[in-house]
Amino acid sequence: MTSHEILSLYESVAQNTDKMLAAAKAQNWEELTRLETVSAEYIQILRNAEKLEPLSGTDLKKKIASIKKILADDREIRNLVEPWMAKLSTMLNSNGQAQKLSQAYGQNKRS
Repeated sequence: MTSHEILSLYESVAQNTDKMLAAAKAQNWEELTRLETVSAEYIQILRNAEKLEPLSGTDLKKKIASIKKILADDREIRNLVEPWMAKLSTMLNSNGQAQKLSQAYGQNKRS
């Protein structure tokens, strides 16, 4: 894989994280999940490609700029997703507690 192709992949990941951030802001969790899968595929290709041809000079600077953007978007996505995940966890735990109470009440009622 050429250095141009590698940079193109980094730029694709950066563009995809833009879309991921937009999905997170819109609370479109299904789209965010789909886009995360796309990013994972790009990243796997990059892992294999960089073993073949390391970058240098201007190409390395472009790669670093893309990585910084990806990391900044990732940080913002996490800031948006973590509260939602905490809320979801609370709801699931609450539901589990309700089921346990229902089961316990049902068992006590039959006794």
